[in-house]
Amino acid sequence: MFLIMKKAFPYYGKIYGVLVLCILLGLVQSVLMLVEPQIISLMVDNVINPALGKSASENSSIFYFTIQDKNPEDLWGILLTLILVLAGFMIFYFITFYIRWNIAHYFSIACDNRLRLDVLRKVHSFGPSILKEYSNGDLITIVNSDSQRIRDFHVATIPFMIDNIFYIGVALYFLSRISLALMVIPFITVGGFILITKGILNLFDKLYDEIWRKNAELNTETQESIHGIRTIKAYGREDVRQKRFYDRSKDVRDYSTMFGIKRAKYFLGFDSADQVVMLLSMAMSIYLASKFAMTSGEYSSFIIYLVYICGSFVDLIFYATDIQGEKVSVRRMFGLLEKENPILESYGDKKTSKKPHVRLENVTVYADEKKEKKLVNEVCIDIPYGKKLGIMGRTGSGKSVLLKVLQAFREYQEGVMLIDDIPSHEYDRGEITRAYGYAMQDVFLFSHSIAANIAYYRPDASEEEIEYYGKTACVDEFALQLPEGYDTLIGEKGFGLSGGQKQRVAIARALLKEAPITVLDDCTSALDMDTESKIFNNLSEHFQEKTLIMATHRAKALQDFDEILFMEDGKIVERGTFDELMALNGQYASIYHQQMDTEVYVSE
Repeated sequence: MFLIMKKAFPYYGKIYGVLVLCILLGLVQSVLMLVEPQIISLMVDNVINPALGKSASENSSIFYFTIQDKNPEDLWGILLTLILVLAGFMIFYFITFYIRWNIAHYFSIACDNRLRLDVLRKVHSFGPSILKEYSNGDLITIVNSDSQRIRDFHVATIPFMIDNIFYIGVALYFLSRISLALMVIPFITVGGFILITKGILNLFDKLYDEIWRKNAELNTETQESIHGIRTIKAYGREDVRQKRFYDRSKDVRDYSTMFGIKRAKYFLGFDSADQVVMLLSMAMSIYLASKFAMTSGEYSSFIIYLVYICGSFVDLIFYATDIQGEKVSVRRMFGLLEKENPILESYGDKKTSKKPHVRLENVTVYADEKKEKKLVNEVCIDIPYGKKLGIMGRTGSGKSVLLKVLQAFREYQEGVMLIDDIPSHEYDRGEITRAYGYAMQDVFLFSHSIAANIAYYRPDASEEEIEYYGKTACVDEFALQLPEGYDTLIGEKGFGLSGGQKQRVAIARALLKEAPITVLDDCTSALDMDTESKIFNNLSEHFQEKTLIMATHRAKALQDFDEILFMEDGKIVERGTFDELMALNGQYASIYHQQMDTEVYVSE
């Protein structure tokens, strides 16, 4: 319990005053519930019994003073007084309940939102590398289920446990007013319950951890089945995915059922013990009543208190087991939040200039920590502001890795990257990425309109700006044919668009960012040659001064660039202008001639 409070304090500590107020209101509610039997006992002894011909009795009720000055024969007057007292307490109870419920949830939701947001920031700070340790299902479970459990701990588990403990204590006090002997059996029960509960908590901790894992697996399977629907249908593997989903669901069902059975067995034992306590306590109360040590009204209130006390014992055990599940959630949640990111910490706080000059000197990137394979091998590039740099190479040559290094998406292990002659690690990492507008081959679009996707970096962009960059990227060729134009919703991950259409939206999004440097990573691979040619012509007009870096498989697209690099196995094997590479008659020239022959053949 203290572990949960310690970890969650930075988020919920600010509202502990509110939560304490809610606990106090809960205690007020408990008091209001506890006084109800006191009033009922008076009704029995001073209204019901006299109405049946028996004499009225003075009992231990704390509200006896409200009727002690009334005529014992005025039964309606006594009843009305007691009903008014009871109604007053009930109204007060509902007022405190309303206030407690609303302020607890209002303030705790804000804390919950901050916690979820920090998880998202953590995931973003690590980037795709976080998926090596956490699946999508893990992250979804952490954000949705675990944060909710931590909130429940603060607004439900702890307050309700305190309510029940307080209720038991005050109820025992009222029982002592009737007879001290009535407290003996409940006290013995408390000790027994504590010993039994301690034994099952460790078991439940392991069970909750396994349920968490199986739910995360189901979340992953669900997400893949939805996001991969095109691939699944293209290969006709719906039956396979359905079986996988069924198997994951069955695992969750079977384990949850097993957990429920184990839990039920323990609580069956607790309930049985409750029944024994009730029987023994009732036997004790009957004995006292037979000795005229308890009135009928006191017996009635005793029965109500006894039921509540036994129920509170069981509720406490339920909440204690809930804490085990909440501990699992805290371990998962803060295990992620407290995960160190040495790469992020290696960066400084400098800001990039409006016209950055980027230079790579002998930069090498390894595939893994073993440093057995080089993805980028001693690359040297000079990119002054305004330069048009083209990169070519076959698949796996290191083009995309190099572009990620430039944008600080991936770390280099040897050499240095300089921005305005200052090592890149002296800059704020976010500042480096903001200096680039990036369009990649594997396009991700959000489930919003075409316009909203283009204006993703600048949501306040005007309609004219959106349409201008949309026209530059040839988005208008298909967007204006749609019923809602640029306001057309494209569905989750852009499912409503083709691959080429998504690439055009991605290019427009990168351009509208108006970053000093724009990077296009083979982002026209799904376009036909005519559309690609139009876009390249538009880009040449747009990038009169700004830096443009483009990786592509199409040699012709780079013929107007200031420098072209041809990469192979992570190395730059050819470099120069278009004319220089054609004169070299190397790999670039060979690919250029092959592609031109194909274009001529196709056009014919």
